[in-house]
Amino acid sequence: MAREPTSLSDTDLRDGILAGLAATAELEARFRQPLERLLVGMCDRTDGRSQEKAVEIAGQILAECFVKSPSLLERWQGGDNLEAFLRTAAANRLKSWWASAEKKRTEVNSESLSLAHAAMPAAEVDKVDKEAVAMAEHALRAGVAAAAREYPEGLVFLRLKGLYGVEQRIISQCWGHHEAQTGRWIKEAMALIRATAVSTAEATGCELTPDLLQQALQHDPAVLLGRPGAGGQPEHDESLKLLAAGTADAKTRRQAVAVLCQDPASLGFFARLLNRRDEREALVVRDPELADMGVRLAECVRRSLAILQPAEAAALVTPLMSAWFADSLGQVGADGGTLWLLRPEGAALEAVFNPLEPEIAGKRQPLVSGIVSLVLATGEPACVSAAVGHVRHSPAIDIVLGKTTRAMIAVPFVLAGSVRGVLTAVRFTRDAAFGESETRSVKRCADILATLLVQNLTARILG
Repeated sequence: MAREPTSLSDTDLRDGILAGLAATAELEARFRQPLERLLVGMCDRTDGRSQEKAVEIAGQILAECFVKSPSLLERWQGGDNLEAFLRTAAANRLKSWWASAEKKRTEVNSESLSLAHAAMPAAEVDKVDKEAVAMAEHALRAGVAAAAREYPEGLVFLRLKGLYGVEQRIISQCWGHHEAQTGRWIKEAMALIRATAVSTAEATGCELTPDLLQQALQHDPAVLLGRPGAGGQPEHDESLKLLAAGTADAKTRRQAVAVLCQDPASLGFFARLLNRRDEREALVVRDPELADMGVRLAECVRRSLAILQPAEAAALVTPLMSAWFADSLGQVGADGGTLWLLRPEGAALEAVFNPLEPEIAGKRQPLVSGIVSLVLATGEPACVSAAVGHVRHSPAIDIVLGKTTRAMIAVPFVLAGSVRGVLTAVRFTRDAAFGESETRSVKRCADILATLLVQNLTARILG
């Protein structure tokens, strides 16, 4: 006759059995029938082999409460009721058997796993599956956390290679060692993750089968990536750029590994640096020691521009800049165009160069009249049709050149943040007006020419 269960709580029962003060029959009396009913209910009624295995597994689970070290009772932490713990362990054991080679050798007509899902109530299947997946996620996180503590480099290498597809060769180049060492660290990190995850899962009565691992990763891929940290913008982390360029010293590598381990955003940014194939994402490595020099250089450029004579600026115009300006004028249908710069004393604008009419270089226009003077004063572009007779148009340059300006675009020419001149595009031979798109094109041309001029000036300053 079966022994009647006592009123001991699950925790007291476990502690009593482990201390040798309670009879193991108490455990059998409480849990054998519930476990057998659960597992047999998971099997198809026509699958006798699975039903037999279900009863066998129920006995194995109860036996492992005593014979294994650590036993299932020792692994149970008391967070949930003991029956739920044993039910989960038993259900996962049966599912593992269904996926095993032994089951495949004995099955006749059907896949017991799919039949079980049809035979078992859907709510019960969802409960077991969700509990198992949650335990697998918990176990994996414990493994990843252990790898971050013991093998941070290996964990970073594993994530870069396995999750982002970075070549092992490229990883090795960043850290300055042989590929074999990279591979060894990856294996060590993987082994620690696996061992920790298995032991953590066993402590909750869950077996980490490949299917269960796959479900856990599909449910939450961040299990392997880790959780976002509280760091800054990764694109501003110069240590990551130094590391990607392969120029980081040992201290910088250690600092970068700590960041990459804890912050998925930084890891993703670093992986993009390593995987950039089309060079669209520039890798710029800054040197902190040059920061003060950069400020000094910017100030030197500003002072040089303040005293720059238009004739001196002409010496900074390269053939490439002249060809670019000429092509831009052709694209907007202009017959000519001029870069006008303000003379340092502020008395007039002077023509620096005109790729289609070189003879205009050196000509001056007083600031008291003309559309270009208005653009210089307001900092706003102007598009003028029917320039002849326009109240702001100055005919002085037309008289000198012997031509008549019929339409004009004038845009501000900005150097180092200040309007220091005007870029123009004009039509002499036709009355067709310029439009907004042509004005935008001339403005873009002015911005590019200004950037190149400052770069050339900077190169002259540096020697």
